[in-house]
Amino acid sequence: MDWVSGQNLLALGILPAAMPELELYTSLVVEPALPPATAELGLRSEPNLELVDHLRPTLLVQSADEGPVNARLQAIAPVYLFDQRLSSLPNRLDGGRKALSELATRLGATTQFDRFQAGFEVEIEQAKKRLAAYDGRPLIVATVIDGRRLLVFGRNSLFQNVLDLLGIENAWDGHASLYGHTTVAADRLALYPEARLLCVGDSSGDRLDRLLAAPVIKSLPFVREGRVTRVADVLFYGGLPPAYRFARLVSTALAAG
Repeated sequence: MDWVSGQNLLALGILPAAMPELELYTSLVVEPALPPATAELGLRSEPNLELVDHLRPTLLVQSADEGPVNARLQAIAPVYLFDQRLSSLPNRLDGGRKALSELATRLGATTQFDRFQAGFEVEIEQAKKRLAAYDGRPLIVATVIDGRRLLVFGRNSLFQNVLDLLGIENAWDGHASLYGHTTVAADRLALYPEARLLCVGDSSGDRLDRLLAAPVIKSLPFVREGRVTRVADVLFYGGLPPAYRFARLVSTALAAG
């Protein structure tokens, strides 16, 4: 019923019959790739419940991040709540891992979970090897909102958990919301002259160019010295699948210089 549930099902090799906003998923979430036969459910905020009913599902999977379960959904089929939020676990990655393991158990897919988890661990080791020659500069990890503002990811974010595994420091030491990010004016980056800016999201490419061209920003050391790295879009929540993608993208980009 949402992207988080969908990508975690796909990580287990289970193909969802339908998901919302398929085109946006393909461009912003990207992995795991959607099978062509996946039906379009409409908006994430207002899925087509008539279509859901028509598909006659045996189970509906919904992320706990999407709020309370719709009573109309419960009338169609049993609803499994995929909860990858922190709860008592120390970080978002652990929460996502636990949630995926529980989903796999529910669906009889524990072998697929073990395979995906092992693949993630291999990716982390490969990422560390790629980063062997990295200069060790701390990162400001952000997505550009417009020519003046960025969404910066803090030390309670999923991206932080991956950086920890890779041995890279997150330069941002300011406030971050419960969801692991905060919106800041671009000139706040002046407080981190030694950092490298890691811009997440191809879709924000034009906005990043405008931001870097602003007089105040282009005078900053990380711009003057070419310490700006771009990576493709990655969902910043959702547990193991986006963490897997982020580890590969960030290590490959930083290794390239």
